[in-house]
Amino acid sequence: MNRRALFRHAGIAGVLAAGVAPAVHAQAAVRWRLASSFPQSLDTIYGGAETFAQHVRAVSGGKFEISVHAAGELMPAFDVLDNVRRGSIEAAHTAPYYFSDTDETFAIGGAIPFGLNSRQMSAWTFEGNGLKLMRDFYAGYNIINFACGNTGAQMGGWFRKEIRSLADMKGLKFRVGGFAGKVIGRLGALPQNLPGGDIYQALEQRTIDAAEWIGPYDDQKLGF
Repeated sequence: MNRRALFRHAGIAGVLAAGVAPAVHAQAAVRWRLASSFPQSLDTIYGGAETFAQHVRAVSGGKFEISVHAAGELMPAFDVLDNVRRGSIEAAHTAPYYFSDTDETFAIGGAIPFGLNSRQMSAWTFEGNGLKLMRDFYAGYNIINFACGNTGAQMGGWFRKEIRSLADMKGLKFRVGGFAGKVIGRLGALPQNLPGGDIYQALEQRTIDAAEWIGPYDDQKLGF
């Protein structure tokens, strides 16, 4: 069977959708489970998957139902790619650059530090052959990707101490996702790839020294 995946593009979070598992098939309707990499408190990012599911339900006349599950409910936040790939879950909503350790190409479909901004990413995806190029890549993982949102530019982060020079980055345990962590690592910091729902506790317990997420609205939702 073909597995499908919906991945959000452009510094974004994405939706992956895998093949239909027999256990969730009914004669009169299709029912999929979607695993998110984001906590339910993030109504914009997590909510994007809910909006997607609502639209699918509407255009199918209620014949295609997708249940959305927050990070950790069905599986850990960063396990969604492997589970979609294996077909143990039908869909996932995540950010592709989380998986750049598997292959750095994942970051191209999401966001690269000092790379394309949100408008440029959208232009490349839809008008510059980007979607086709990324689908050729995802085919090797038995996944089909779809653009599903765009977070725009992200903030520099939150720090326990003031950063006055590059020397202050040395040894700094910095929560930063995926490919961006390699950039931070070149500055001497120690990148930590934590899911959104775990960041505040890590800061509170001082197991990390700094963190970035997205921007004011979502950062406030996480308590930063």
